[in-house]
Amino acid sequence: MAENHLADPQPSVASLVGGILADGQKLVRQEVALARREIAETADKAKTGVALLSSALAVCTVGGVLIGFMLVKLLHQFLLPSHEWACFGIVGVVIALVGGVLVYCGRKKMREVNLSLPQTAETLRDDAQAVGAAVSEGRSAVGILLKR
Repeated sequence: MAENHLADPQPSVASLVGGILADGQKLVRQEVALARREIAETADKAKTGVALLSSALAVCTVGGVLIGFMLVKLLHQFLLPSHEWACFGIVGVVIALVGGVLVYCGRKKMREVNLSLPQTAETLRDDAQAVGAAVSEGRSAVGILLKR
């Protein structure tokens, strides 16, 4: 009796499900690793930026105080010799206006900060599409995902 041997037998449902689960686990591990790397890179950049800005703020504060006193003395000597309090008031108002403009600009920039993980989100969408295509074709998605 002749037996029919197929060179490429169809995989069983159990092996397909096992392959899908293995692909899913591998995919989740890869995405978690990518998210961790992105967060670490962002945190390092933020840490360096905060340190530099803190140092700059300290130096500029000292310089600003000294310039403020200089401007008060100039106003007192040349414009309002008998009203030193008015000189302090004028310089204080000007500095407060400049500070207000800086606060406004800083808040505007802070609203532009994106705290999401764009690269992780993009690869998750791509991976989901690849796994969906592989499942609909009845094959394992390991080869597709490992190419990334």
